[in-house]
Amino acid sequence: MRFFVAAVLLLAALAKTSHAADVGGWFADQQKAAAQAAANPGPSTCAQSIGQAAVDTTAIKAYQAALCYLQAESPDMVAAKAWLSRSAELKYLPAERLLRSLQAAESATHGGDSHCHSLGEGRQICHGGAPPVTSTPK
Repeated sequence: MRFFVAAVLLLAALAKTSHAADVGGWFADQQKAAAQAAANPGPSTCAQSIGQAAVDTTAIKAYQAALCYLQAESPDMVAAKAWLSRSAELKYLPAERLLRSLQAAESATHGGDSHCHSLGEGRQICHGGAPPVTSTPK
């Protein structure tokens, strides 16, 4: 009987300290929703997002700053990777994934043809080929 009581007490203690499995994918859904919210920071401009990230050192702010650098007319990959690294160090899963995808795209063999690399979550990076031709009015 003592063994049974001890086993029940041990299981109760373990239940308090262990975490339940994410069977329904709730945690993954929450991470995806947070990543989508970060991708669309709303009315604030990229300059504001970057300024906020410099002051507010949360992972989501760093991720938003990285997205601004990636989505700029002339993407700044060095700055984007720096902000993604900061966010990934804070264990923000979307930043970790995007940083790995960027690193994989950079390390891939490239030709001179225009091509794109998928970065996941609907994002891509395109490069190579001839520069775009701009037409001049006649």
